[in-house]
Amino acid sequence: MQSALNQFEAAMGHVRNLLDLYHGLETQSSLKYNTSDLLRSALVASVSALDYYIHEVVILGVLAIYRGERAEPDVQRNATQSAFAKVQVSLGGPWNDRQEILNIAAWLGEEIQRQRGLEFTEQPHTLAELSPLITAAIRERLTQSTWLETELRERLSYQSFQQPDKIADALRSICDRPLWDTVAADLDRSSQSIKQQLREIVDRRNKIAHEADVDPSYGIGNRWPIDADMVSQAVDFVEQVVQSIHRILTEV
Repeated sequence: MQSALNQFEAAMGHVRNLLDLYHGLETQSSLKYNTSDLLRSALVASVSALDYYIHEVVILGVLAIYRGERAEPDVQRNATQSAFAKVQVSLGGPWNDRQEILNIAAWLGEEIQRQRGLEFTEQPHTLAELSPLITAAIRERLTQSTWLETELRERLSYQSFQQPDKIADALRSICDRPLWDTVAADLDRSSQSIKQQLREIVDRRNKIAHEADVDPSYGIGNRWPIDADMVSQAVDFVEQVVQSIHRILTEV
């Protein structure tokens, strides 16, 4: 999961560069251009980094559980399955695995030949000699999950994880702790205030991305006001939230 956080931090570095560029241009008294779009870009990019992190960490978490490297979340009250068990995938990948397992003799022969070469497989061997090779082949096969990663990436690509409820729903498949209550305790704030601040940031991001940040109550060309302090606070907050979420996920 560390790779998801590393990518998020790299993305936030680009956001900080936009803010630095804005401040640098603002110090030039001869500048005749409106630099506020740099602030808008920074805000949109910070929410995009959050969205990316949630997508990536869910995929990595589901894969880790599937491989047996991470514990499956507990079954919640009034449920019959964990949120992980309810993750939906197509039958293509499991079906191919099943077909290979049904033809296990041929599959093991191919795997052992791949590991030790044709000359080895053409000679007689005892079960004691073959057992470690069979065990290694099966273990390697169980940890292969390329089909599942491809499936998850395709399915999640249509979803947006920016609003608090959507984020909590997504992370429930890999972690059974109450997300926003735990983040609130970590940041020493109320869960409601954290969720409200995130909603406001995402709503402003949507105005910029989908409505050209136009204020419809004024004439043509007028946009909602934006300033560096507001955007810097939003960027800091997004960063704090993701760092808190990551601490929660890695403590499981």
